[in-house]
Amino acid sequence: METKENGFVLTVSKEEPVLVPPAEETKKGLYFLSNLDQNIAVIIQTVYCFKSDEIGNENAFQVIKEALSKVLVHYYPLAGRLTISPEGKLIVDCTAEGAVLVEASANCRMEEIGDLTKPDPEKLGMLVYNIPGAKNILQIPPMVAQ
Repeated sequence: METKENGFVLTVSKEEPVLVPPAEETKKGLYFLSNLDQNIAVIIQTVYCFKSDEIGNENAFQVIKEALSKVLVHYYPLAGRLTISPEGKLIVDCTAEGAVLVEASANCRMEEIGDLTKPDPEKLGMLVYNIPGAKNILQIPPMVAQ
């Protein structure tokens, strides 16, 4: 995928998504969502960036993958799947299937991307992963990261 701004063409290459399960056994069963979660069931896409003091982040994906696996032990509903209860409520089935994680790389440094606080759906859309073919919230895992 690529986008062009001021002569600069941003290109983002994405690897195949991987499932990252919790590092340890987690609770199974249903996790009931709050009324607020029931009424505002939308996908929120966010971009978080940080500048590393070190050059050479070759192991960044593996470090993030291992850290996510450990975090999912404590935030186990994020490793489950959304479903509808017999009462018609949105709930999380705590299956421990895992979060979706995608390794991606761009043809530039963070400074070259520009101001990410300014709305630019085309550019920002390249920095988040969308589940191919997902038509509704039930087809998207609670946690997806790129």
